[in-house]
Amino acid sequence: MKRLLLIILIIAGFTASNAQPQKERFERIHAAKVSYITDKLNLTSEQAARFWPVYNQYDDAIRSLRRSYFDKYGQPGQNKTLSEAESRKYIDDNLNFQEAQLNLKRKYKDEFLKVLTPQQLAQLYQAERDFKGLLLQQLKDKNETKK
Repeated sequence: MKRLLLIILIIAGFTASNAQPQKERFERIHAAKVSYITDKLNLTSEQAARFWPVYNQYDDAIRSLRRSYFDKYGQPGQNKTLSEAESRKYIDDNLNFQEAQLNLKRKYKDEFLKVLTPQQLAQLYQAERDFKGLLLQQLKDKNETKK
């Protein structure tokens, strides 16, 4: 419970500073994510030593895939008016992006199962969703206090 409180405080600290350079913010978010996932998975020290290098490769691959897609189409929620041909291309590229993400998850699933139990892997996926939800809530709360 103390660990969870620490994670929430780290996330709150992340959202409190707009002046922080983006790299520093990313590092703080990543540190909070590592702590959150470690706590949720109850990793042994041996598991953690084997898990984090694999997870970092997985996370880098997912981020690289997202970055290349968003560099082409912008961040989600940005309203752009596309022609019919551009819309068709966007639809196809979006499906390809989702398929590539799924293929990465399938590839790394086997790597994760060399280190984690199936229950821990299911908890990992849930912890990632929960952590993302916490970040989004912090951003929402921050935006509401600005108004």
